[in-house]
Amino acid sequence: MREISVVIPVYNQAYPLSLTLYGFTRQPPPFDRCRIIVVDDGSSEPIEAVVEAYRDRLNIAYVRLPRKGRAAARNEGVRRLGEGIVVFCDADRIPRPGFLQAHYEAHSGAETRMAVGHVRELYVSEPERNRELVLERIRAETHGRVPQFCRLVYGLFDADGDTAAAAAWVSTLSGNLSVPLELFRRLEGFDEHFHEWGFEHMEFGYRAHRQGCRFRYATGAVNVHLAHPRSGTPYEALIRQSHAYFYKKHPQPVIRQFLGFMLGHTSLRQLEQTALACEGSGRAASVPDGFVRITNF
Repeated sequence: MREISVVIPVYNQAYPLSLTLYGFTRQPPPFDRCRIIVVDDGSSEPIEAVVEAYRDRLNIAYVRLPRKGRAAARNEGVRRLGEGIVVFCDADRIPRPGFLQAHYEAHSGAETRMAVGHVRELYVSEPERNRELVLERIRAETHGRVPQFCRLVYGLFDADGDTAAAAAWVSTLSGNLSVPLELFRRLEGFDEHFHEWGFEHMEFGYRAHRQGCRFRYATGAVNVHLAHPRSGTPYEALIRQSHAYFYKKHPQPVIRQFLGFMLGHTSLRQLEQTALACEGSGRAASVPDGFVRITNF
């Protein structure tokens, strides 16, 4: 059996992290003993205490960094790993039973690929005051909708979880993603110039796509986003800032058009057509003709 490990970057999400770690205790053997590395990206909340509370129930390690951003935190977690497969799970994404097994099985073939998991959202008013209600819904596995952006990009994949889409890299959502460690290192990980919320995961996926990596949708790898309000810089400003660096690094027509897609001005079908033109290919893929305006993912 190939080794499968988990990296969880976290910044000031102690309560969601406690629920996410609880989800990992519910994985069936042998996946309940997979190595988990929690990388604390300079939090002021007691992240280490949360990790310690699970020390006897999980094969878990804690690493603390000065504030560097999500890309650096994920890369640091991978540095602590050997060979096999790494699963990236955000601190506010509670895995359902079977989450790790589904990611593991997505890499069972000889082909090197990234596996994109399935995200759902759980809405509970004031979840920290309603912990028992949150736990009840987690155990019942009755959760709300699939986020709009996720629902759209899942349409790139067929019923078997495969895709031939030239823009499949837009599905690279690192809150629920698995990658062979050999591929991750060959790509030199996430670009740490992405400091704030942004597109470090999609830029990573774009580089993988350009090297011929295939993508797979692991429908059974479900984690549940504990929905929360966002404060600070508006999303559109972060999108524009992150995209500016993405496009500077990869000045291709499809990356230029990617900004319009993320702002809801360009459909996924239009983005796919531009991606195909960039590749000089006449092949066609079945792509949903949806628009999406991003508020969270």
